[in-house]
Amino acid sequence: MMTRISLAAMAACALLLGACAAKPPVQTPVLVQTPPRVVVVADPQLTELLAYQSALRLMTPSELVKAQLDLAKADHAPHNTLRRAMLQAALRGPGDLARAQASLEPLATATGKDAQLLAPLAQLLGSQYAELRRQEESIDKLNTQLRDAQRRIDLLNEKLEALKNIERSLSVRPAAGAPK
Repeated sequence: MMTRISLAAMAACALLLGACAAKPPVQTPVLVQTPPRVVVVADPQLTELLAYQSALRLMTPSELVKAQLDLAKADHAPHNTLRRAMLQAALRGPGDLARAQASLEPLATATGKDAQLLAPLAQLLGSQYAELRRQEESIDKLNTQLRDAQRRIDLLNEKLEALKNIERSLSVRPAAGAPK
């Protein structure tokens, strides 16, 4: 009988210990919001224009001039207008960014099918060229201020040297009351 009682006691103890054990914490599910998926169908014309823009960055000045001559022979289709603007901006001569930006303005508001497809790219490039123009104007302004400051420094240095020369040329006078 002892064994039955001890087995029953052990089983009761095991049940009591199991009931006293800590319950695992309940985890609340975390909802992660994923951004909506955007499916972009790349237009071959846009892909080609972006590749052309990348190629322009790697061209030497002589290659840019050759590309300009080749593009001058092309028609005035919207994608060629974009190419001309990209090439004009890559040349970076005086006024080139302004001309590139001006050539993109009609394309940004055009109504043709090809032009409407290219309008967002034209607007993006136009805003980038405008920002580049603002940066170049700021750089020119700062360079002008630097040249003016350097001229003032040079002028002040010349005056200082002249004063030093005058000081050196003066003979040393004996102090008052000193024996002659």
